Amino acid sequence: MSKMSNANDKRRDRRAGPLGYYWFITFEHASDLHALTEECQQAIDATCFYPVSSDRLHLTLDRIAYDGESAREQLDSIVTAARRACRDQMPFTMTIEQPSNLRGAIGFKVSPAERVRNLRDVLRSATLSVLPEAPVKESVSDPHVTIAYPAFARAADAVEISTAIPRADVSVTEAAMVLLERREFSYSWDVYARISLAG
Repeated sequence: MSKMSNANDKRRDRRAGPLGYYWFITFEHASDLHALTEECQQAIDATCFYPVSSDRLHLTLDRIAYDGESAREQLDSIVTAARRACRDQMPFTMTIEQPSNLRGAIGFKVSPAERVRNLRDVLRSATLSVLPEAPVKESVSDPHVTIAYPAFARAADAVEISTAIPRADVSVTEAAMVLLERREFSYSWDVYARISLAG
């Protein structure tokens, strides 16, 4: 087995600790989303799921680098490239609704998905312009915001998800480069840089 294969297996096996740098949309000031999340979480069995606190809500756009595999100078160059690329990106409104089972977790669907993917692609291009072999995140999932993580396998089978909960509209004016850390049943992060959508 190659050293690269061993490194990849180690990443997959990691249960907790720093994961690396990612592009996020964060929602610290989205009060309507916070209220919607709390309303939905009240209907979820706390013995089956661990709720995400309002200040930890996020939408993952892309992966930049695994922990320990990028220098500060490279990260700063990616930030510079991203700021340049986002000068022409218009802020937009994202609608968050329809709580559903997201491969075991519970989360909200997000629209317009095309606009979110476009922002991801712009940031990915900035990343790859500095790190051509960056481990960008090829996800098959539609854009979403997770509000509860399962406490055990197949936890989602034990919950009925109501679709009668109203929606929330969130203004997206920036993206964030974050250092992401996995905890036992949640994620935490520190913001490295914020990238404004200047329009």
